[in-house]
Amino acid sequence: MFAQRSLKATLQYSIVVSTLLLAVCFMVLMLGYAWIVEDNVFNRLVLSEAQYIQQQFQDTGGITAPRHPFMTLYPGWQALPEQVQQLHRLSPQRVEFPNGNDGTLHLLPIELGSREWVLAANVSGFEVTRDFLPKLMPWLGMALVLVWLLAFALSQYLSQKVIRPLEHISTRVKQQQPGQSLILSDTLPDNEIGYLGRTIQNNIRQLQTALARESDFTRDISHELRTPATVLKMVLSRLSPSQPLDNDALTQLRQSALQMEQIIHVLLALAREESMQSERLCLLEEIEHCLVNNPQLTRQPQLQLALQLPADFHIQANRNLLHILLGNIIDNALTHASASEQHICLTGEQLSIANPVADACPANLLTPGVKNKSSPGIGQGLHIVTRICQCYQWQVTSHTQDNWFYLNIDFCT
Repeated sequence: MFAQRSLKATLQYSIVVSTLLLAVCFMVLMLGYAWIVEDNVFNRLVLSEAQYIQQQFQDTGGITAPRHPFMTLYPGWQALPEQVQQLHRLSPQRVEFPNGNDGTLHLLPIELGSREWVLAANVSGFEVTRDFLPKLMPWLGMALVLVWLLAFALSQYLSQKVIRPLEHISTRVKQQQPGQSLILSDTLPDNEIGYLGRTIQNNIRQLQTALARESDFTRDISHELRTPATVLKMVLSRLSPSQPLDNDALTQLRQSALQMEQIIHVLLALAREESMQSERLCLLEEIEHCLVNNPQLTRQPQLQLALQLPADFHIQANRNLLHILLGNIIDNALTHASASEQHICLTGEQLSIANPVADACPANLLTPGVKNKSSPGIGQGLHIVTRICQCYQWQVTSHTQDNWFYLNIDFCT
């Protein structure tokens, strides 16, 4: 099996060979054109002399000898050498004939009265092309060498401009390790090859993102659902026809089912590709939308809400994930507040949501399953907020101060 030739070698070979072939064809055409021009000059000289002889015959009635010493007037084809007669019989329209001494005759029949004469011109001493061809061959060889050098230089230049970026892309892709970012745009030219490299880079990045989402979803679904699944298993193991479930067991079942529903809802939202498609959103409008559509607000008509956000502050995020994040924050604040009061403000690029609490919150506020003892929730709200913030590399922190709970989200990445 033949070894596979590289694209660079193929390009260089193609350019050099095609250039040499074109050069040889051009030289052949040039020599052919020189022969054609030379033959036409001889033919016109013979024709001019034939017209002169015919004119003299018409004027004087006698046969006039050619004016040029290399021309001879023969009384018919039978007066010419046998080789010329044979060639004339084979090709009556032929003009050029060999003279038997490595020379050339240009013949033209003339009608003088009732007899056909043949005007022959021995142009052997005037054939410049044949005489100078041996002297011209070294120059043609040097021209071919020069053309080869130029073609090789051109192939090297094109390989630098075309093949090297492709080799760079190929090398980077081959050396690409799972989990590492593929960076090509730093050395790519601004042309079709650059577009190809950027397209490959973006496609690999999308594949890596999709694989990362799939890996995160698999890991999170196995980790987050383990606890509610264990609770369901324990409660269901106590089921028997003779002993119904008590209120605590029913509460555990409901909370586990709700916890699993919320976990699946958020993890599926994070795993969907469309959730990674972000847009420029007005934060004030999205918070107002979540507040208006929150069912808990209808049960708290005395809620004191302080909303301090500029109308021109925008963030880059997915609307669905942002609504999930804001909905969990608002639900958490309304659920844990000891009084119907909530403050939402923006300082710089940090969003702060605060609400009063009756007692101290747990130290680890963002751990799933950790909740206030008096809370009817399942302890997943702040953890969901953390997962979504990690998706956008936003910094989320929480703390308590003077019986107030503060949740801060820094949008500056």
